[in-house]
Amino acid sequence: MNKNLLGILLMTLGMFCLSVNDMTYKNLTMNFPVWEAVFFRALSGSIISLVMVYNTGISSIKTQKPVRHFVRAFSAVGCVVLYIFGIKYLLLSENIAIAHSAPIIAALLALPILGEKIGIHRVAAIVIGFIGVLIIVKPGTDLFQLKSLFPIGSALFMASVYLSTRSLMNTESSTSIVFYYSFALLFTSVIFFPSDFIIPDTFNLILALSLGIMGSLGHYFMSQAAKNADVAVTSPFEYTSFVFVGVMGFIFFNEIPSNSVVFGGMLIIISGIYVAYRERKNNM
Repeated sequence: MNKNLLGILLMTLGMFCLSVNDMTYKNLTMNFPVWEAVFFRALSGSIISLVMVYNTGISSIKTQKPVRHFVRAFSAVGCVVLYIFGIKYLLLSENIAIAHSAPIIAALLALPILGEKIGIHRVAAIVIGFIGVLIIVKPGTDLFQLKSLFPIGSALFMASVYLSTRSLMNTESSTSIVFYYSFALLFTSVIFFPSDFIIPDTFNLILALSLGIMGSLGHYFMSQAAKNADVAVTSPFEYTSFVFVGVMGFIFFNEIPSNSVVFGGMLIIISGIYVAYRERKNNM
């Protein structure tokens, strides 16, 4: 019981850190080019990954699966970049609700890619999750925005990240996964380095460099939560980010999510939790 409580606390802390990052991205992209925010996230994250390699040794980034690392790293790049574009143009709560459909998409893609069986329960959960996405996005109506495709694209890439990570964790270290992703993001951000780069003042520079720190802390707390408690116990608390982001969006940006975002988000959350539950049950 104590380990489960610790896992819940760690997962909640991880979601809080990532929610703070969302707020920071929103603030930065209001005044700076999106690719500039990506660059500073990549720069600070790469520095942290080098510190990790220094602590664990160069052998920790040796890999038996370079192609899968490549797929995972650049899928994560696509996920992060599209997610940040979504933050710039959509409500924080709207963006994160749609992006949270990633586990549902991963459960669907696991059938053709990993050959996993998918039963009626998971099919029902997937359908409910996608209904939630449709309620938020509203395709075919005047309320539909092309900008809503940013978090949908981010969720598709995140599903790829989930699936590729599964095939890496049995032989690769966590350090290697962070390292290759960090430098893939840095490489991409240099290629798309903005021509309208704005030199940030001290305050915004600190904010920009904090992205890598808070992001690394968030993923560290999440990994520790997975080590200390069962995934079925901690996974529901992954959706506390929806609450954190909603509150922060209201306090700092005066954002009020619509009823459709709240209702659609709840369907996505329920679906994601049930998919995680069924996956755990099938693996027992």
